[in-house]
Amino acid sequence: MIISRYLTREVTQTLLAITLVLLLAFLSQQVVRYLNYVAIGKIPTNVLLQLVSYEVPYLLAFLLPLGLYLGIILAYGRMYVDNEMAILQMSGFGNRRLMRVSIGIALITTLIVFLLMMWINPMISAKRQQVMQSDEATLHMIETLIPGRFQASPDGKHVMYVEKLSRDHQRAENVFLAQEKKTQDDSGNAWMLVLANQGYQTQDPKTKDQFFVTADGYRYEGTPGVNDYKIIQYKKYAVRINQTDSRPTHLEVETLSTAQLLQDYSNPKRAAELQWRFSVTISAFLLALLAVPLSKVRPRQGRYLMMVPAVLIYIIYINVLFIARHWVEQGLVPISIGMWWTHGLMIIFITIVMLLGAKQWAGTK
Repeated sequence: MIISRYLTREVTQTLLAITLVLLLAFLSQQVVRYLNYVAIGKIPTNVLLQLVSYEVPYLLAFLLPLGLYLGIILAYGRMYVDNEMAILQMSGFGNRRLMRVSIGIALITTLIVFLLMMWINPMISAKRQQVMQSDEATLHMIETLIPGRFQASPDGKHVMYVEKLSRDHQRAENVFLAQEKKTQDDSGNAWMLVLANQGYQTQDPKTKDQFFVTADGYRYEGTPGVNDYKIIQYKKYAVRINQTDSRPTHLEVETLSTAQLLQDYSNPKRAAELQWRFSVTISAFLLALLAVPLSKVRPRQGRYLMMVPAVLIYIIYINVLFIARHWVEQGLVPISIGMWWTHGLMIIFITIVMLLGAKQWAGTK
């Protein structure tokens, strides 16, 4: 029991350390992606942290299997190099008991991944979609503006620049707005420019149309290079902002619950999504089984000897899963076969790896 707790602690600590490092690395990539969305005016800054937080459980579902896989290899590899495994085997703690301890850790991790893939992540995906489509994220264009930078409006027909924004991001100072306007001969070279001291966004209560209202400014209309233009001074001028409706007409499969996917399992895309959720869960257990024989190294070989082939095996396995999912979505593979054949090949490979090391594994019980 003491030895089992010791092994569990060693693997768990390594698992958590690897998963945390990978999580921070992948999460930083998502932060950069969302910051780019903010920079181009796709989302406002006030939903940035909320969207980033939704990425954590999604990433954990994919990083926990890898963390467990590498955690077992590194933890057991260190014990082999330090001759701890040899001492444990001499004291009666054989490879079968080592495998039982590893299976116990794998089952707990697999259960966590199962909950994330089957229940938590679909719910998180639905909430993320709601945030991206909410009025808070799509209607208040002024909240997406960054002072000192030229930005295009959501409909792509306006270019805006503001020097300053109020603390609540509701009013702008020193506003520049450019809008291309078609001429009578459809040459498309005429422009309307607005320079104003202040600006804010409002919504028509009846039509729900969005307007960017500028105050105390000048409006210039004309064609570049042609000495024929108008200058109009005004107290208040409103420009209609046509919002692009990027909302999907149907729910994405990632947001559907497992029960909904089961109800329409004959649909290739929904069947692929359901099999993908099960496949990620199954991969956590299979990778843990494979990690146990891969972790066995001789003392003089070094604990990192098997890291390169282990990572290569993982990359191949995951890429084959992605390919199998694409085949199911496109209807190239029957749903009954689906992605299950990839796990069958993995089980065969694990069996071969164990059989190749049978001489070393059969020595102890």
